[in-house]
Amino acid sequence: MKKAVLVLTNTEDGMHSDIVISKLLERGERVFRMDSDRLATGELRVLFSCDSQQTKFVFEDGTNCIASDEIKSVWYRRPNRFNLRINDQVQKTYAEREFTSFLDGLWAIIPKSVFWVSNPRALEHARKKMHQLELARTMGLAIPRTIISNDPLKVKAFYDLCGGRVIFKAIYHEFLDYGTRAFNIPTTLITPTHLAQIDLVRTLPTLFQEFIEKKYELRVTVVGERVFPVKIDSQANPLTVVDWRNPTYINDLHYSPIELSEKVSKICLGMLDNLGLSFGAFDFAVDTRNELYFLEVNPNGQWYWLEDKAKVLISDAMVDILSEERR
Repeated sequence: MKKAVLVLTNTEDGMHSDIVISKLLERGERVFRMDSDRLATGELRVLFSCDSQQTKFVFEDGTNCIASDEIKSVWYRRPNRFNLRINDQVQKTYAEREFTSFLDGLWAIIPKSVFWVSNPRALEHARKKMHQLELARTMGLAIPRTIISNDPLKVKAFYDLCGGRVIFKAIYHEFLDYGTRAFNIPTTLITPTHLAQIDLVRTLPTLFQEFIEKKYELRVTVVGERVFPVKIDSQANPLTVVDWRNPTYINDLHYSPIELSEKVSKICLGMLDNLGLSFGAFDFAVDTRNELYFLEVNPNGQWYWLEDKAKVLISDAMVDILSEERR
């Protein structure tokens, strides 16, 4: 039987999964979509088995099925959103941890010859912002001055050092999920009002960074060895000057393809290679003197809206590497 592309996602992923799967099918690829929330409702069934002869798992949904030895490539999109219908929060947390641990165990037994975009172990390592900053610095990129501390006096001294132009951002996760409601934690410019409550950092080490007075920003999406740099006119709207990713305004900004220097392109590719990734969404700030600053790389970031706004066919590149055509 023809080997398949396994797409690990959820039903609420929208066009990211939909467009890539549709293009894979158009090319005659065999595809199996594993939606984590369908697994949590029982619509999608799974069986793991292990004996003295073999270890394997099988997913089936009543129409299609796939076994672990039939996989040629995996797209680890967003498979950890279970949308569990459990009211008791302790039981819900327990079930989510069980699901996550079970799925992580399945991915660990997928044959080593299988190609990943990207392997979850590499994704978890790559999300460490401190490691990203150090890697970018050692590879020759400029980075904003940055501290992480739970010492209010150190934070206040850093604020003064940067002339009162400092931002806060989350170290790991920018999403608060209350079940019925969810919130993003934006990058925030520190004001005297925030500074008056700086003692709150005593209980949680917090990331602060020198604010770059920006001319514009760049989102550089890298798929395999293909680089898609897009200019974001984030300074045109006063509400996106600090953080352009606000979902209320993101579709109203102007995006355009832009040339990226060969040096920076090679550094982006080198960083992904160092991190063991096949995909990365890099964020850069360009200041008023046209100096480029590395901010972060999202190892599993969003990109589909750029296809419409900037006319860059990132989905084609994703289909190419999953189907081996441009790997």
